[in-house]
Amino acid sequence: MTSMKGVHQAVVVSFAALTVFLLALTSSFPSAPPSVAEAHTVATLDPTVAIEATVYAVAPPTVESLGAEAMEGDPSLGDVLPDEDARPSGAPPDASTPAPVPDAPVALARPSPRFTPMSDPEDNRVARVSATATLRPEAPLRTPDPAAVRPVAQPLPDAAVSGALREARVPILMYHYLSVPPPDADRIRIDLSVSPAMFEQQLAFLQENGYTTISLGDLYEALAGGRGLPAKPVVLTFDDGYRDAYENALPLLKKYGMRGTFFVVTDFIHAGHPAYMTWPMVQAMNDAGMSIENHSRSHADLRRRNDDFLVWQILGAIESIQAYTGKRPQFFCYPGGFFDDNTVRVARSASILAAVTTQFGKTHALGDAMVWSRVRVRGEGTLREFADLVR
Repeated sequence: MTSMKGVHQAVVVSFAALTVFLLALTSSFPSAPPSVAEAHTVATLDPTVAIEATVYAVAPPTVESLGAEAMEGDPSLGDVLPDEDARPSGAPPDASTPAPVPDAPVALARPSPRFTPMSDPEDNRVARVSATATLRPEAPLRTPDPAAVRPVAQPLPDAAVSGALREARVPILMYHYLSVPPPDADRIRIDLSVSPAMFEQQLAFLQENGYTTISLGDLYEALAGGRGLPAKPVVLTFDDGYRDAYENALPLLKKYGMRGTFFVVTDFIHAGHPAYMTWPMVQAMNDAGMSIENHSRSHADLRRRNDDFLVWQILGAIESIQAYTGKRPQFFCYPGGFFDDNTVRVARSASILAAVTTQFGKTHALGDAMVWSRVRVRGEGTLREFADLVR
């Protein structure tokens, strides 16, 4: 009996020694670095961010609702929003838009029927950037580590008088769908859809009338450094990254030798949503000379957000695009055209050189690079109306 007990103890000791040896051996091998997607899993995020990320990644908003912007200042919509700047000093804000409550959903005013609804926000008022705005975050703010946001290209000094005063009149055209709406499409989908046939007529008009397509980078360098622009420059931008951008817009742009800027929502691509491009499609567009730029991770309203959420939405999308295209995007499109002072601050910290809104306008300056205006191309517009837009 004693000898059997000794044998049993020897076996246990041997097994334990073998286990320790195997653990030491496996730990000596270097682990593979995490991928970009792994580095931004919901497990590493603030809980409020993780919940929203999961919802959007699994079930993106309906295709018909994406890209329907608040178009304050768009002549086609008329002046239906009251001017906030005209409110008497000290007057309380509109009671229909209560202040956000920490850790609770924000109740916002319903949009006017004359405006197209948004996928995420319900307030159609475009935020104005002011130096005195007071943030009321939904969660405590944590300032991002500056070392984690590596600048790629710094803006040229604004202090130069020539740069500060320089302006450029360049229409930045805003497209969404490049396809014929389905038979059951609602007014929103119809208004956001330019047919391939009409798009080709527009490109032919630009070519025949001496217009040259440029990138947002070209415009920025012209304002910051004085680089010359062609006589009749125009920027073509496409929001959201729909699949028809690859199927319909890209072939026509290549046919006419023109360039486009495509703002993509990266989580919709990661999720494999059939209405959006795949990463191989995005790579093909990049290889064809198109600009692939940042439209956030999930097309969420970026107002009243804490720093963690904004860094994740903006910098996370930057890293995904860079991982798949090899180029770091330096321009940003505010989802739905909505932003506030904190959105602008965090975007700048991520080395965003300029950002576009949905506000109407054709003249741009270096001083307002984070709020450049655009010109919306409507689905039911005529070629004559298009000619007026680009003049």
